[in-house]
Amino acid sequence: MMQRIITGVLSAALLIFIIYVRGVVFDVVIALAAFLSCYEMIKAFNKANVKPVMVPVYGMALLMLPAFLLLGALGIFFVSAFAAFAIMFQIALRKDPRWMDAAASLNVLLGVPLPLMMLYPILRIDPPELGALLTFLVFVIALLGDTFAYFVGVSIGKHKMAPAISPKKTWEGAIGGLLGSTLGAALLCIGGRTIVTMPPLWHFILLGLVGGVAGQLGDLSASLIKRFCGAKDFGTIFPGHGGMMDRIDSIIFVCYVLFGYCLATGLV
Repeated sequence: MMQRIITGVLSAALLIFIIYVRGVVFDVVIALAAFLSCYEMIKAFNKANVKPVMVPVYGMALLMLPAFLLLGALGIFFVSAFAAFAIMFQIALRKDPRWMDAAASLNVLLGVPLPLMMLYPILRIDPPELGALLTFLVFVIALLGDTFAYFVGVSIGKHKMAPAISPKKTWEGAIGGLLGSTLGAALLCIGGRTIVTMPPLWHFILLGLVGGVAGQLGDLSASLIKRFCGAKDFGTIFPGHGGMMDRIDSIIFVCYVLFGYCLATGLV
């Protein structure tokens, strides 16, 4: 437990620093996180005798940053579409093309580099303070949701939520996670108003609720993959937390929610 808490605190401090300094530091860290997470997922699938296509997936993880820098948000579309086409083309040329290999390849593509790319335009929203706060909101919704769900589930969780996927998750923990995500989003909005003009509070409450659900679905999706592959964790680089993918599994779905909100409101 103590190891888990220490790792979480240090990771949060590092995250705040990376968002604060912005620029190339943030860009490179996100690209590295995407590449490492792709590696962990492909390695897990290989254990289950599933062979995702590697070149297009790793290629997107490497090209996501230059594509965005050259084309902006449009680069997200082009590089992801090209990678998806390349995956299906390479699968079709295999001697033994299998639907499972194609599905796993697209799962990695849509579950790691594509949503993480969305953080690039969010951080670049003007004014810079608003962009930084909205980027931080992604992590607040996901990580506070994880934290509240864990402690509420351990304390009072009795009703299993999805025992076939994740036996330890409970409905009580899920509700606690939603409360944590919503509370964190609301407090970030209130605190952010001392720095920059913020969108309405109800926007953040709604983002906390919808993002909280998305984050928990992301966590369940990763658990489903690990159960299918017979793996406890995707990796070991974070003591008490597993691998990179174990740390971002709930974040990636929240990226879709925040990016969609920013598109709908004209922020990006």
